[in-house]
Amino acid sequence: MDYYIIPEEETTCEDSFPDGLSFFFEQVGGYGEAAEVEQVSRILQIDLSVFQEISFEEDEAYDADELDEDEQPEEASIIWHDVDKVTAVVDSFLTKIEAFPDYHKQVLHNPNRNQDLESLLQITTIGDEAEMVRQFQELENQPLFAYPPDHGYLSQGKIVEDLKNLRQTLACYKSSGVSQFKLLYM
Repeated sequence: MDYYIIPEEETTCEDSFPDGLSFFFEQVGGYGEAAEVEQVSRILQIDLSVFQEISFEEDEAYDADELDEDEQPEEASIIWHDVDKVTAVVDSFLTKIEAFPDYHKQVLHNPNRNQDLESLLQITTIGDEAEMVRQFQELENQPLFAYPPDHGYLSQGKIVEDLKNLRQTLACYKSSGVSQFKLLYM
């Protein structure tokens, strides 16, 4: 699933939400407090929650089984974001990264994440439910279990490139007279 950025009116601007940022912001649902975005928010003391405020449209196709009960929209839910406000968040994020270039060294990652996922898959094939629960709890109790693997997105500066690309899109919207946009996740 990916993020899509949609302005309130058509423009000639590049409307693609950077793939790396999409993956970075979507981790919250999969990893909660251990997600890179949550850790970075705490480390840099910046509120990035605006990127979790996504829209659902009535005709949008989504798999209800993939969403938790409290995440399922009852009807159309459109959240419009102010270009200036989101631009300020992006600018602040870039400024904080520039001021603290080694922030990424404080982000915890699970070097064994792929192994853990393989183990999790094997656990689901166990016939004995009690044994399956025991092994899952044992795996879940490992110190870094909930943390994502390190794909180098932060340490290699790819996030900065993507933030700058998003910033260009927002600047284009502004110069085109667009004051609002929505984020879709599908």
